[in-house]
Amino acid sequence: MCGIDKKALRLNSRFTLPPNSLGYCGKDSAPEKFKDCVIKSKCDGVEEEFKHFIVLHPYLRTLSKITGLPKFSYKVVESYWLGNDKLLKAKNQDYSILLNFFTKQGVPEWFVADLKKNKPKKFIPTHLFQVLHVGVGRASGSVPYNLESINNCMIRWGKVEKVNKKTAVVSLNSLKKVKGVYKRTIVTETFPFVAGFVSHIKVGNTVTVHWKQIVKILNEEEIEKITYWTDEVLKTIR
Repeated sequence: MCGIDKKALRLNSRFTLPPNSLGYCGKDSAPEKFKDCVIKSKCDGVEEEFKHFIVLHPYLRTLSKITGLPKFSYKVVESYWLGNDKLLKAKNQDYSILLNFFTKQGVPEWFVADLKKNKPKKFIPTHLFQVLHVGVGRASGSVPYNLESINNCMIRWGKVEKVNKKTAVVSLNSLKKVKGVYKRTIVTETFPFVAGFVSHIKVGNTVTVHWKQIVKILNEEEIEKITYWTDEVLKTIR
């Protein structure tokens, strides 16, 4: 494991487990590897699994090319899922880098051609940009592209109001559409979590939810990052 950024692999595993376990992306050999990486810090084989994600892998390759950092380094992985200052290096012309990697990953040619015509107002290569600009499910055809799927796929975050044995009630930043524009709104719902993924979760924690599963407790710096970059992406979506 020499030279491998295990902290980055664990962060990536947290966010990829929910859609992978639902069969939306990646291979069915991945879920147990992701759990072992997060819970036991045994991350053998997870890098190879990430390479089979039709959307994630092109973004990490794009961010690596833009920043000069390894695609599975912590700053690259964090910039995609939560956002950080490495995103400031992205320029609008870098959108073509992403589309090139989409093609190499096997995204249908007709869809890549459509994306070439639909250039973003501003290119911010994050997960939320993918969800809203490219469109959740449109590259893989795994889910319908609608507001429900958008909220399920978006990395949502919010305060824990109540903790049960295997679930928690969370007041969560979600999206609503007002006059054709996406706005943040708060919804309160109950979500499950995998044992060991979010150890010692308690009332008052701020957590992230992905595909209806709690995957991470955020610290103050991470809350600032995801809040700032979520709002930055929302400003760019036409």
